[in-house]
Amino acid sequence: MSFNRFGAVASLALVAALLASPFVARAGEATEQLRATIHDFVAIISSTPVAELQAHGLPERARNLVSARFDFSEMARRSLGSHWGALNGGEQGEFVAGLSQRLLASYGRTVRSNSGDNIQFKSEVQEGEQVKVTTQVVSGSGEVLPIDYRLHGVDGQWKVFDVVIDHVSLVNNYRAQFERVIAKSSVQELLRMMKNPNS
Repeated sequence: MSFNRFGAVASLALVAALLASPFVARAGEATEQLRATIHDFVAIISSTPVAELQAHGLPERARNLVSARFDFSEMARRSLGSHWGALNGGEQGEFVAGLSQRLLASYGRTVRSNSGDNIQFKSEVQEGEQVKVTTQVVSGSGEVLPIDYRLHGVDGQWKVFDVVIDHVSLVNNYRAQFERVIAKSSVQELLRMMKNPNS
C-alpha cells in the first residue's frame, strides 16, 4: 500500500478523532477534549468553501486544532522505531513535518465526504499513564468502523499518539512500510520520500 493510499485510510481516523509528561486527569477528560476538537474543527471546515480547501488546503485555524490534539512527534518516533536515532535533530524535525503534512493533507481531502457519518464515543480506559478512547464511526448505510485512540498527557492536554482502525494500528502500519523502504535503501531515502508529497 502506498503512503498516499494509507494516508486516505488514516484520514478517516483523524476525522473521528477530531469531531510527554504524565499528569492526573479526571475520568472522561480525554474523551471530552477529543469531542471539543471535533466540534470546532468540523465547524471551520464546514464553513470553508470547497474551492478554497482545494486551492489552499486546510485553513490555519483547522491545522492548529489538529496539531494541538495529535502528537505528531511521538507518532513519528514510534513509527520509525529503532531507526529514529539514525536521524539527527534537524532530520527528525523534517521527518515529523513530512508525516504531519501527509496526514493533514489526506484529512482535508476527505473530511467533507465523511460529514454524514455518526461518530460515537463508547468508552475511556486508563492504561497506566496512557488512555484509550474507544469509538465507532457509523456510516449512513449502517456500516460500523471501530476506532480506538491512544493518548498520553503532554503539557496538561491529552494528545493522540496512535490510532487503531478496525484493529490495525496506524503507527504499526507506518512502521512496517518504513521498514520495507529502509531495508531496500536507507533511512535517508525514506526521509527524502517523506519530504516529497507525491511519493
